[in-house]
This record gives sequence, C-alpha cells and structure tokens, in this order.
Amino acid sequence: MCLLGASSIVCKDLGHQCSSEDHPYHVRLVQQMLDGADMTQLIGLLEPFRVCSGTLIHEQWVLTAGDCFLETDRYSGRKVNPLKVSFSSNLGKNQIIPHDNIIKFNKSKENIMLVKLPETMSNIVTAQLPASSCTRPAFGETLLGLNCHYSSYDSDTAKVIPICVDRNVTACDNGKTSSEVVFCARAVMSVSPFFPCPEDTGGAILRREGTADVIYGVKISSYKFMDVCAEPVRRWINETINKL
Repeated sequence: MCLLGASSIVCKDLGHQCSSEDHPYHVRLVQQMLDGADMTQLIGLLEPFRVCSGTLIHEQWVLTAGDCFLETDRYSGRKVNPLKVSFSSNLGKNQIIPHDNIIKFNKSKENIMLVKLPETMSNIVTAQLPASSCTRPAFGETLLGLNCHYSSYDSDTAKVIPICVDRNVTACDNGKTSSEVVFCARAVMSVSPFFPCPEDTGGAILRREGTADVIYGVKISSYKFMDVCAEPVRRWINETINKL
C-alpha cells in the first residue's frame, strides 16, 4: 500500500522501469478514498487514493497484500469506493471489484488477499504458483521484486508502469529468518539513494524457472514478504481458487 500522492517530488526508484511485456501479470489496484469534491485531500492528512501492486496468478484471480482494501475510511469511518484493478498489459482492461470478490487470508497485520476478477483474463500470461514441494528462498538468494511506479500513486488513471527491484533474502530485524509465514528480502542498490521513492505493497517476488515466472512471496511491507511456500498460505490459495 502507498498512502502518498507523490508525483511532484524528486526521488530515486529503488529499481528500474521494466517492460510490461515481460511482466504482463503485474497489475495495479486502486481504491479511491476521497471524492473529487472533498477538500480534505488538499491538506494532506488523508490519502485520496490507496494504491497497491498485485499479481495475476490465474485467469480470474489476483494475489496482493491484505492492506490493499478497506471497507471504510480509517479516519472518517465513511464507506469508501470499490477496488479497481488495472493491467500493465495492453490486453487488459480496468475492472471494478465487488466487495464479495475480495477474500483475505486472516485478520492480522501480516496479511494477503485474493481478488476474484468479474471477467476472466485468458489472454494474459499469468505468474505461476510454485510446486507443492517448494521451500522458501534461501538466505543470500537474489530474486526479482515488482512495484508500481511512484508517479501513479496519486491517480486512478495513470498508466501501470512496473518497477523491477532486485531483492536479496536476508535476516529480519530480529536476526531470525522470519516467522512461519513471512520472510525478508531487501532491495539491492549499488548506491543508496538520498531520497528513495515511496514503495507500494502487494507486489510479487519472483524466480524465473524455465520459461515461467514463479511467485514466492507477496510484499506486505518495505522488505517483508508473505511466504507462498508456507503450507497454510499455499493451502489457502489453492482452496480459495478451486472453491469459488
């Protein structure tokens, strides 16, 4: 999730712009928090849009972070607008998501969710889920992470531009690898930027296996990822997709 309208600031992306053709499964999720006439967005205390990345893992399912959808505005308590999914591939079109099509893994802060698209996207190549025998990436391994470009954070109409970020699997702040379902992977930067651009959550961390991009984690904070190989997470994803 990104809470800022930041298109006017000068900053350095942690990665580099990459081709939507190489990552057609990358999507942007936007929830408009304020109506256009609501002047409170001008004082910067409330975010006009909530923006996240997501990954098409099935022709009708997007996997993303659990904080990418709110039923009510956390400040005012008002009902907010529906979630909208935009596709990086030109083959995709925006889709408005009914509330009942959003299924969350749990109610904790370290959470992911599945979004069922009203219309199938059989013309877009999806990212693949790992095999049932998979294990989480090892310490020191470098994988590819995907974010949305920061200039899209204050708009629900901006073009979906994926940012590719090399990420190295490391220990978390407590010195441990992770919890049962979370691992950590920090951005690899040749030069530490003085003012890094804000990052959204919900994006995938992937490994290229043969001709497929396989998703191993979902970004739930700046460097924490929900482990798709963790047995309860993998089981929930498969059961949800197959049940609904």
